[in-house]
Amino acid sequence: MFMSATPRYQEIANDLRRRLADGEFPVGSALPGISALQEEYDVPGLNTIRQAEAILQDEGLIAPEQGRGTFVTGLPQPVGNEHALRKELEEIKVALTAAQSALARALRHLK
Repeated sequence: MFMSATPRYQEIANDLRRRLADGEFPVGSALPGISALQEEYDVPGLNTIRQAEAILQDEGLIAPEQGRGTFVTGLPQPVGNEHALRKELEEIKVALTAAQSALARALRHLK
């Protein structure tokens, strides 16, 4: 029998990350509960799912809310497309500069 070198919790975290990137769980939506994920991934213990979720939480992709569930707070960034990311960030910088300028003009008129 072949055993994977990757721990099961890491495999689950990788799959959940892929599902986030694919849009299955948009930002603001709740992940399925731990028991549902245990069943879906066929793992008996809570800790395997908790470890997988801890990885995604450390990456800023999900956040647990006591008594409510675990919610998507971010999406994984595509790997290897730094040029596209740099272009998007430059566009955001231009938009923020324009917004800052408009805000300054509006504040001057309010004085």
